[in-house]
Amino acid sequence: MSNGKLDEWDIAHRGLRSISSPEIKAFWNGYITHRHPVPIERGSLYSRWRHVSDDLVISLYLTNRSVGLFVRGQRGERYRTTLNRLAAHEPQLGQALGASLGGYEGCCYLTNHPLPVTDPKSWPRAYAWLEKQDERYYRVLSKLG
Repeated sequence: MSNGKLDEWDIAHRGLRSISSPEIKAFWNGYITHRHPVPIERGSLYSRWRHVSDDLVISLYLTNRSVGLFVRGQRGERYRTTLNRLAAHEPQLGQALGASLGGYEGCCYLTNHPLPVTDPKSWPRAYAWLEKQDERYYRVLSKLG
C-alpha cells in the first residue's frame, strides 16, 4: 500500500485477514471444477493460466478483495515484450476487451471484480465473473491469429 491507497496486489494490510494457502487451493480447485473441461493450469499460488496461443496467456488471479485477469506472454517473457506485441492491435483490442493495455504497470488489459474472496460464500459470484471475462478475453484474443 502506498500513500494510503489500496493496491490491487495488497494481500494483508491494516488488520485484514489474509486468505490462506489452503483456501486459495480450494478456491482454484472449485474454479477448475466449475470450468471443466476448459484447460486451466497453475501459474502461481494466486493465479491460474489459460493459454490462448503460443505467445498469449490469460492470467486469472485472486487477492483478498477481488478476482481479476490480465493478458501476459509465456513464462519468462518480459512485460514490455508482451506490451509491444499487443500495441500493434490498439485501440481495437483494448476496446473489445474493455480494458487498457497499459493501465496497470506490469499487466496488459487488467480488469478486476471487487468482492471478499476471504468469504467462501462469495466464490460462486467470483467463478461466474471470471468465467464470463475469461470467455470474452479468449474469444477476442483468439482472433489475433
